[in-house]
Amino acid sequence: MALSYKIGVILPNCRLFGGVRRFFELGEIFIQKGHQMYIFTPDGTGPDWFQFSGTVDKLDNLHQYDLTLLFITEPVFLINLVNAQAALKVFYHVGPRASLGAVLKHKDIFIFSNSTNMYLYDKKKYGIETIKAIGGVHIPKEAKEISNDQNPFTIMCYGRLARKGKGTNIVVKAAERLYKKGLPVTLLLFDSPLDDKGRKQLLDFKPKLPFEFVIDHPVNENATLFKRANVFVAVEKKGGWSNTAAEALASGVPLIASNTGTNDFLTDNVTGLKVWRHSYFVKRAILKLMGDIQLQKKLAEQGRQKMKEFSWNTLADFILHFIEKQVKEK
Repeated sequence: MALSYKIGVILPNCRLFGGVRRFFELGEIFIQKGHQMYIFTPDGTGPDWFQFSGTVDKLDNLHQYDLTLLFITEPVFLINLVNAQAALKVFYHVGPRASLGAVLKHKDIFIFSNSTNMYLYDKKKYGIETIKAIGGVHIPKEAKEISNDQNPFTIMCYGRLARKGKGTNIVVKAAERLYKKGLPVTLLLFDSPLDDKGRKQLLDFKPKLPFEFVIDHPVNENATLFKRANVFVAVEKKGGWSNTAAEALASGVPLIASNTGTNDFLTDNVTGLKVWRHSYFVKRAILKLMGDIQLQKKLAEQGRQKMKEFSWNTLADFILHFIEKQVKEK
């Protein structure tokens, strides 16, 4: 009879960040496979953007649980991880802002990296070989159908204006320059603002070209939104795994992106077009795609095929196999 594992994670909150969403997506799969999933946060408030079947509880109640495995992603929760009743303890490195200095002092803590970007970063900075737990992404049943009617040509990007490192301003500037040249382009952005200040930024956003800003779009319907685009552009400054770029590619949308967060699936002129983080290079790549339907189809088809290696289910199975192996060895 297969064992049922009790898997937990300590998160700073349940708001819509990529590093937070990861554990709700994985947790739901763990539950479907007969395991239990627990999310601990300082205030114990669950998400309003995801239907979660597991348990969300206050961090103060962690001592009441006896877990098979407990994750953290933030060093601030290291003391909680160390003192927790968990057979296996894992720091899941999902972004370079989280320092591993204090974590490395605890030899019983396993370190996962969410991408090759993070794996190489940790190897260079800390001289360690982390465990590659790469991905994940939803793979829609149907890919976007690329048609000859592309007037206007829709350029899509993530619209988190509050974080300049996301590169939204770079994509906007490139699109504005194309529009100024008389090309029939439009801009499609999306975000779920984290606070009133972020929401006001979105409402005040006025680029110099036709645009649509989709606010609070349901996460489980992202594929429908992505398929409205002719190209998705992602030029983040820092990051491990680019959720938005991965989702766009999985939906069959041609991708233009920088190397950040895309190392595992972006091969230039094979699964997308790789660019430097500057509006000139983004503009040039968009021009290369516009009107070249065959190139769009080639990049979209090969990109979507590549993304099938990184589904949430594949990642969940990897983690469950890791737990099984470690449990047997203890």
